[in-house]
Amino acid sequence: RLFVGRHCILKGGSFWFEDTDCTISIGDHTTIECAHLAATENGKSIDIGCDCMLAYDIEVRTGDSHTIIDLGMQKRINYAKNVQIDDHVWIGADVKILKGASIGKNSVIGTGSVVTKPIPDNCIAAGIPAKVIRDNVTWERPRL
Repeated sequence: RLFVGRHCILKGGSFWFEDTDCTISIGDHTTIECAHLAATENGKSIDIGCDCMLAYDIEVRTGDSHTIIDLGMQKRINYAKNVQIDDHVWIGADVKILKGASIGKNSVIGTGSVVTKPIPDNCIAAGIPAKVIRDNVTWERPRL
């Protein structure tokens, strides 16, 4: 299922639903320059909040699309996990957001970062893997 809120601008990219009962939700007033959003494995979801701003070459994935098996245990070790992006998040160009990641409201993700873990509210995170480099911030679309 794909849900797109009111007054969104989606300029480019793709939506990938790999299995059944997957969901991608985009909140009101969100803008996306170009992103590949991949919901993989049954029942997994990507939720993007309201008033988010995604640059270009963004990749958001709930899973790896292929199985990795621990040979000693003979069990799969890479199950898909939901991705949550809260309201008013700015994601810079060429960012990858991987399974199980979440980004708190009012946060900024720096260009070229790879988000693999939860990022709290009101911070700037950057790097591979992304880490908080500044907290107690917010952002605005217009240049003041």
